[in-house]
Amino acid sequence: MSRYLLISFFSCLPIFQSFAQTTIQNDTLTAKQLDEITVNAFESKTNRLSTTATVGLLTAKSIERFSSTTWTNAVNAIPGVRMEERSPGSYRFSVRGSLIRSPFGIRNVKFYWNGIPFTDAGGNTPLNSLDFGAVQSMEVIKGPGSSLYGAGTGGVVLMQSRTDNPGMNRVEQSVGYGKYGFQSRSTTLQVGDISVQYGHQEQDGYRKQSGMVRDAIRFTSNSKVGKGTLSLLGMYSDLTYQTPGGITLTQYKTDPKLARQSSQTVPGSEAQHAAIYTKFALLGGNYSIALNDNWIQSTALYLTTNDFANPFISNYEKRDEQGLGGRNIWQNTSQIGNVKTNWTTGFEWQYSKSAQRNYDNLAGIPGKQQTVEDVRTSALTAFTQLEAVLFSDLTVTAGVSYNTSKYKYERFFALPYSKEQRTFDGIFVPRFALNKIIAKTWAVTASYSSGFSPPTLQEVRPSAGGFHRDLEAERGMNTEIGIRKISNRITAEVNVYHFGLKQTIVRRTNEAGSEYFINAGKTKQIGLEWNLGYDLITNPKSPVSLRIWDSGTYTKYTYDNYQSGDVNLSGKLIPGIPRLIQTTGLDAKFKYGFSFYATYQHGSSLYLNDANTVKNTPYNQFTARAAWKKSWGNHFYSELSASAEKVNAAIYSLGYDLNAFGSRYYNSAPKNNLWAGVKVGWEWKKR
Repeated sequence: MSRYLLISFFSCLPIFQSFAQTTIQNDTLTAKQLDEITVNAFESKTNRLSTTATVGLLTAKSIERFSSTTWTNAVNAIPGVRMEERSPGSYRFSVRGSLIRSPFGIRNVKFYWNGIPFTDAGGNTPLNSLDFGAVQSMEVIKGPGSSLYGAGTGGVVLMQSRTDNPGMNRVEQSVGYGKYGFQSRSTTLQVGDISVQYGHQEQDGYRKQSGMVRDAIRFTSNSKVGKGTLSLLGMYSDLTYQTPGGITLTQYKTDPKLARQSSQTVPGSEAQHAAIYTKFALLGGNYSIALNDNWIQSTALYLTTNDFANPFISNYEKRDEQGLGGRNIWQNTSQIGNVKTNWTTGFEWQYSKSAQRNYDNLAGIPGKQQTVEDVRTSALTAFTQLEAVLFSDLTVTAGVSYNTSKYKYERFFALPYSKEQRTFDGIFVPRFALNKIIAKTWAVTASYSSGFSPPTLQEVRPSAGGFHRDLEAERGMNTEIGIRKISNRITAEVNVYHFGLKQTIVRRTNEAGSEYFINAGKTKQIGLEWNLGYDLITNPKSPVSLRIWDSGTYTKYTYDNYQSGDVNLSGKLIPGIPRLIQTTGLDAKFKYGFSFYATYQHGSSLYLNDANTVKNTPYNQFTARAAWKKSWGNHFYSELSASAEKVNAAIYSLGYDLNAFGSRYYNSAPKNNLWAGVKVGWEWKKR
């Protein structure tokens, strides 16, 4: 069905384009269309047509299409990007298959929040600590961004918490309810340039041992200090979520709501009260100042602390972590004749300390001590990039970074005392890209970029303890070409890329479920991505505006050179990566504040193990959301909304355990869901 929809959409596109050309002139492309969204990737601060990067945008408009409880469905509509939630609160975020390293968490993707590093020195990103209302937009840079952002071969995510309508003060309250015990509350207070947002979310979960509770508060401010602008960001989150674990296919067919079951030798998730407890805090600031007419300096600093506990099947892990770091950028803009240049140079430094203790897990209570280990991590990136605009329609970018990182490990328990370290030093990674605008509404982009990614803290020191200093850093090279079309009614983008990865890091588990990691040789990753949209009705006098859109990804990711024991798996498809994901949607906005959004997504089957002997089933997902916004005078406003989700699939999971010991691949997810919410607010002008 999805293939027919895709073929139909592509076949209709020339008709849409022809119609658009007969009703509007290309030369009337206004600055408003192109400047609706500023693309900040690689510090370019340009529009979507001129950028040399391949970027996926998650805006307030795209978030509005889906349930206002999680980013998952909105992120999954971005080509090449996948967000999963194995159980409530247990997020996975992947860009172009970056999760081949691990079946959970965030790996190989670097996150920034309001210009402040949110991924720490050890590669950990506490995305699950964020409340849904804390972030209003995401900009996903697809492909290696190491030339400017350091470690990461998958991509970079730039998150923003912005002040809505800075000329107004407001107080806002929203509540939401849904199936499986879902509840959410969000309170926002904005006074001038200061915004405070508190969010609470809880749910019982679809499966046993899958409940979640999170309380989070976020503070932002933006004010003039001296000749510059100081932006502050603070957040605190208290998160608890249970971890049900994977089950076998037989258990899934018996009861998909089961948590991992006990065996004769290993207790199950319920018996061990498996869960994650994390109290995370961040305080950061970003100061930007114009040094003169051509130079701007921006300096960001942050501090973090994390109190983490994880009663697991085989042990009780306790971590006490602190981090600090910063990022400094000098940017020069100038013009030499008809050539405009933008030179960006700077550095980023991060440090973290993790005191890690493992105990026997006595049904959710720590018992006899197993390990006492400390890991200190430091990372430094120095970068420079030159961007030049020639003839007003040709942009050329060249950048390179120098990178070094180090792990220092100490073991204080199970004598003798051990002290080791692992250094990844002298890594240069370049990026070259160009963008050519054609006939004002078309653009062709080509790029070559390199990336590197040392093993993360949780890979050199996995949950069972020990220091795996033999792991090598991944190195990747990406070649890409794309074409874009942006006019008053049509937006279209198609990209083709080839990514080769060496020393690929993948996860293994033993009988107890404890993880460890190995380098798995080379991979070859080829992909096609598209994003198409057409405004059917835009006349402001019409009672409705309509937009149809389609996005998708087609991939062929294979092991190029991979030996697992005595078995040569070269040429096998990499598990966990669907060959095809396609999303089609209809956005309808009516008079009097009514709106309706309908979305269909198809995901093909994928392999669950390296040997390609176990496969999941494809799925078809249907989502719908209706909302009514109303202003009651000059100050009071409200919004009512309802969302529904229906999935057709023989087996449905929002995150499989790849290569799982004992064939426990499956983390079942509900095939239908419902949410409803109400929002009220009061706003007034600043004096």
